[in-house]
Amino acid sequence: VKSFTTYHPCCAARVTNIHRIADLVRGTVVKPGETFSVNGVVGRRTVEKGFVEAGAIANGEHVDEVGGGVSQFATTMFNAAFFAGLPFGEYQAHSEHFDRYPFGREATMGYEHPDLQWKNNTPYGILIDTSYTDTSVTVTLWSTQYAYGQQTGQSTGRSGNCTTVSTERTITFPDGRTETDTVRARYRDPGATSC
Repeated sequence: VKSFTTYHPCCAARVTNIHRIADLVRGTVVKPGETFSVNGVVGRRTVEKGFVEAGAIANGEHVDEVGGGVSQFATTMFNAAFFAGLPFGEYQAHSEHFDRYPFGREATMGYEHPDLQWKNNTPYGILIDTSYTDTSVTVTLWSTQYAYGQQTGQSTGRSGNCTTVSTERTITFPDGRTETDTVRARYRDPGATSC
């Protein structure tokens, strides 16, 4: 149905975590009507599950924590689901923008929240496939083609110390019908720890 790839520098500790979460999610089947949850499938990121300490953001500060970097996987999956026209449940953008992610179209992870959730609102099962290289991660959603999404607009605004981003998606269904929805992000200004 859709595939999306994001890129990163080779060999940092966070890459170990990106590969590990990709391995854990690979092969998941989301049946019609089901909601997929990254946290529901993976659970807490722990050393016992093969995750390592790496950079993360907590309360507006850069810290090291076990599982740091898995948000890159979440962002990659978010975009695959976005272009597949699948509706989102819970998601949250990073609190600051990183150039490796599409502006306004991304997702961060925590446990238990924020989570990344999307719903299979198609008549067909969806198989989640994942792959990676030393410098990239890819999420592919396999199914019978149903709807597809396109980014058809984006606007920015201000809220306190933050830039707000609204990204419009137009979803086209098999009968030619279309509908639009919006995903949102909020990015802190450099040096700010909150909005």
